[in-house]
Amino acid sequence: MIAVEEVPPERVHMYGIVGVGAPVGEAFKITQMVEKPKREEAPSNLSITGRYILQPEIFRILENQPRGAGGEIQLTDGMVRLAQTQSFLGFRFAGQSFDCGAKIGFLAANVAYGLARKDIAADFRAELKRLMKDL
Repeated sequence: MIAVEEVPPERVHMYGIVGVGAPVGEAFKITQMVEKPKREEAPSNLSITGRYILQPEIFRILENQPRGAGGEIQLTDGMVRLAQTQSFLGFRFAGQSFDCGAKIGFLAANVAYGLARKDIAADFRAELKRLMKDL
């Protein structure tokens, strides 16, 4: 099972993108997974959000996975290989997500997390205001 969310078409080249197949209850069959495709080659504008439920076979695949986009071993490429023997379902993620592969996204995620914690939110908010005042 893979969580997906819509991204603007001009940003599909930044994410793993899925192709959408037949509905399966609240989910849908994933027909394709492409890591960081060119806009014109993307099967949709639904990005993989980094929330997965995968079978343990993925680890054997990743052990021998050649480097893909960006010269990195891409989980999406391993999932494409796994999809040759297992079907994948996707569902639209309803929460808030952050691009933690980007510096600003990582920082924004941490700020959102700090502000959401009842035990530290007030002190954290005050610290953010102090930092902003010093700019």
